[in-house]
Amino acid sequence: MQKAASSLSVYRFLDAREFLKQAYLHEKRANPAFSQRYIAQVVKANSSSFFRQVLAGKSRLTRARVAALARLFRLSRAETAYFEDLVAYSEAGTEAEKRLVLEKLKAADPGGKHALLEASQMEYLSKWHYAAIRELFAIHDFRGDHAALGRLLVPEISEQEARNAVDLLLRLKLIRKNAQGGYDVTDRVVLSGPKASPDQVRPMLLGHLDLARRALDTFPAPVRPFSHATLSVSADTVRLIHERFLAFRREAFALATRDAAVDRLYQLNFQFFPLTGVVQRRKK
Repeated sequence: MQKAASSLSVYRFLDAREFLKQAYLHEKRANPAFSQRYIAQVVKANSSSFFRQVLAGKSRLTRARVAALARLFRLSRAETAYFEDLVAYSEAGTEAEKRLVLEKLKAADPGGKHALLEASQMEYLSKWHYAAIRELFAIHDFRGDHAALGRLLVPEISEQEARNAVDLLLRLKLIRKNAQGGYDVTDRVVLSGPKASPDQVRPMLLGHLDLARRALDTFPAPVRPFSHATLSVSADTVRLIHERFLAFRREAFALATRDAAVDRLYQLNFQFFPLTGVVQRRKK
């Protein structure tokens, strides 16, 4: 079997498909003859489009094919074990399964420079209250009472959940302890690995949707202004509306940054999704 000319560190990734994509492009630049058709031959796939289907999430990777790809990209034994766990993480069916594999990934990087940080970043995206606790530190003088910290949120979180959140924020250097014994928010930004995917941010988005549903019953309308609209639009208008959302999001961040009298947390959600596929227009 012809092997790839060189390798890309698998420890940089928490998405198996993204690793495969980048490893392929890395080898393709070094060797233009390195093709997706050749990869399909190596793993003994029936279709030359196998690799493209894997990258698109339309084809699962068996253990035999994972092993063949590991050999192709010249992964060491430890790197192959990490890659196997990476595939298991990408294809885990439940959040519980993902968490179990994530713990193995966190311990896998021998240098501790990639997997641990990115796994912690993934953990940050798994629960809504991590970001909420961080923002709360900007206005609350926390002195170690985790139970009281958890009670400040609506809905409340437990003392242990608050403790775990503080530990994670410290590990990610999103907060730091100051000389006075309190905590300050840092300017550090969380990234979810080399390339964020919808699966990575899904748990936090679901948490935010649950918060919105709870807010509908918990708070009076003037405190939580909700609105909705059902629109018939073209693809171009969808793009323009999305751009307006992004522009307003930037403006909202700027307004919050300039606010010198902050005394509460708010959650701002945007939801814009299709109710049909493309429908043939009626003739006039």
